[in-house]
Amino acid sequence: MELRAITDLARLKASIIVGLVVIFGMIIASTGPTLRLGLIFGFLVGFFISASTNTINDIMDREIDIFEKPNRPIPRKGISVNEAKVLFSLETIFGLILAFYLSLYSFLLSASVAILSVLYSWQLKNILLVKNILTSFGISSALLVGVFATNPEKISIEILLFFLLIFIVVVTFEMHKDIADVEGDGKNEKNTIPVVFGTRKAAWVVISLYLLSFILYHGILFITGVSFPLLFWGVDVIILLVLVPIFKLINQHNDIEYVHKTRKLTMGMLLLITISLIVNFLALS
Repeated sequence: MELRAITDLARLKASIIVGLVVIFGMIIASTGPTLRLGLIFGFLVGFFISASTNTINDIMDREIDIFEKPNRPIPRKGISVNEAKVLFSLETIFGLILAFYLSLYSFLLSASVAILSVLYSWQLKNILLVKNILTSFGISSALLVGVFATNPEKISIEILLFFLLIFIVVVTFEMHKDIADVEGDGKNEKNTIPVVFGTRKAAWVVISLYLLSFILYHGILFITGVSFPLLFWGVDVIILLVLVPIFKLINQHNDIEYVHKTRKLTMGMLLLITISLIVNFLALS
């Protein structure tokens, strides 16, 4: 078993981000100093549940990945199927034990995400939009796991809007990715928006969701107030500049290289929106 295979199965960067989202939820819901041990456990809950979700997905997709993604850990023999199953079990168990330590609500939400990830990988993968919705829920729910761990009564309109923003951001990014993967998904009979309705219509959906994210971002700022006006004016300028190439997707939706290029641009834009809101939340708390 390769160490790199373990980190590749977990999709290390994505799982770290989920862990950080849990920490952010704990901080914004806290009414006082948050114990370092609690923050560490919160991070590990998000990390392990995300890692287990990614691991079971690779286990279930191993036959397809032999042809479509031969460099993934299981097809390249970096880890055996049985070893991957053991790893998935350990990640899930550790994640749920630590979630139970945080709070009962955090445990129940984490367990729900873990169960949904197994159902998705096992039976629900080819149902239209299920992948986008469950992936987005798995990441955005990390915010609520953190809130539940610190102060379940702190659920506010601002937190719910931020949860919704993360959800829409991930749905948008996943659908943008689906446009780039349309050829392979079509061969494997996957029911994605680009496969079912065409890449042009999918591009319109992606653009609409990006604009919705932008509107929701300003809605959150309107409710919470702005801590550093110059920072957010700068963010707005960057967002508007990035939206220009995104709109060109309508005419270049079949250019896979261009789709990949804009996906990277928009990922940067969406991360910028998220980070700026985190800074604003922390500055105002």
